[in-house]
Amino acid sequence: MVTDTFVEHMIKQKWQKGTILKCLLIITIAFFLALILLLFAMITPFAFGVGPVSQMVTYIVTPLVAGIFYGAYRLISRFDVEYEYALTNGELDVDKIIRKKRRSRVISIDSKAFIEFGKRADEDKSVNNKTEYARVIDASAHSKNFEDYYAVFFKNGQKIKLYFNPTLKMIDIFKVYAPRVVK
Repeated sequence: MVTDTFVEHMIKQKWQKGTILKCLLIITIAFFLALILLLFAMITPFAFGVGPVSQMVTYIVTPLVAGIFYGAYRLISRFDVEYEYALTNGELDVDKIIRKKRRSRVISIDSKAFIEFGKRADEDKSVNNKTEYARVIDASAHSKNFEDYYAVFFKNGQKIKLYFNPTLKMIDIFKVYAPRVVK
């Protein structure tokens, strides 16, 4: 007899080199846009003379520059991602949390539906590694502190692969609900 189980685990996704490059690109673009607007505001008095047009441009450019840097901050803060795994009676829910504010459900799957499960390092040696998937979900930490696992399952007729970092307790629960797949 299986008793009710609930395990929750949260991981913070580590930034990769590509993420750092994207942030640097966002900062560079914001800086150049702000520079162009400030140069335009500085040139306006010479082109139109000191008057209402140049004052209006100054009043418009100042909040625009602030808005550009605020937009850059918002874009960069979207890379602050955490994943929460909640396992309830064999039902795995994976949620994505952005900036510790916005939560969205990535996937919800019954562990009985797993057709493959294992360590990501062992997956590379697998014969099924060349299989096409309708969707690949990477909800792992990208960190050496956590061991990456993968699970393959069908949902709504689509073959999906999930990369994630379950705890040992979660793996033990997976063994109860999908003993042929999780060893």
